[in-house]
Amino acid sequence: MEWVALKAGVVCLAYISCFTLLFHLFRRKLLNVAGNILLAGLLSIFAVLPFYRFSPSVYYAETQQVLDLFLSDLKGLALGILLCLPLLAAGFLLSREAWLGRWLWAARKVSPITYRCLGQLLGGSIFCYFAWFKAELAFFLACLCLCAMILGEYSRLRPLPTFRPILRGLADRWIGSAAVGEAETKLYAPSFFFLSGILFSLLLFPSLAFFCIAMGTFTDPISGLVDEFLGKTKIIYSPHKTMEGSLSFLLVGTVVLHLLRVDFPVSLLVSIAVMFLESLCVRGGDNFVVPLSTGLFLTYFGY
Repeated sequence: MEWVALKAGVVCLAYISCFTLLFHLFRRKLLNVAGNILLAGLLSIFAVLPFYRFSPSVYYAETQQVLDLFLSDLKGLALGILLCLPLLAAGFLLSREAWLGRWLWAARKVSPITYRCLGQLLGGSIFCYFAWFKAELAFFLACLCLCAMILGEYSRLRPLPTFRPILRGLADRWIGSAAVGEAETKLYAPSFFFLSGILFSLLLFPSLAFFCIAMGTFTDPISGLVDEFLGKTKIIYSPHKTMEGSLSFLLVGTVVLHLLRVDFPVSLLVSIAVMFLESLCVRGGDNFVVPLSTGLFLTYFGY
């Protein structure tokens, strides 16, 4: 992958992380929210200047390289945008149903597990396309999503009095609706794990990133839905998982890898290994383990 695109994503993460930290430190001393935002935003610039050797010309040149890279295939980019629009619209409607706690067209309740699984399917599908189309763009998009998660979690946990109805409402609707238990209510880790899994897959297994992201997109959420609606037999060594969910994980994983032209025996063996590791994970850690272990096992088998 082109290093300038990776650097741009890391710079965005560094800037937002620094901005959030400074804003939190200043908010008790500066009552003016707008002034606090402006001050934290200006000071955060110094956190990213070293990336460009304190030179505006270097920043401009590398930014131009990133834009040229992303715009080098306008047809593919336009197709990705067209794919994103209906998926984002579906995600918006899904978040509304989850926030209300029920489907508008049925009396059945929408549980946080259902919402997070369907949301992962929608979001992961977008990353699958961009990982196939241009890995650098997928990396940059994942960094932007992590930035949004940082700001969203902060606004949810430390709401601003001035903007509370807007920011807190959006964060609660998109993030809070997926939280299960007190720990996830305080910090919703599964999305951080999922996005981190995508980033590390792109970095560590660039030629296999599409395989890794596809496994994380389809196997885990489908097995989660099976767990919720059909799961009855608990796994002895992992009571929070069910046999039905793990078997569906194995089936979906084997099909996904084989459709991506991985030999069937290898697809089956990799799916079994990843399924076992996934069954040991708790609190959304499987979102990180599944894509990385997929890349590791496929590398072991020579892919």
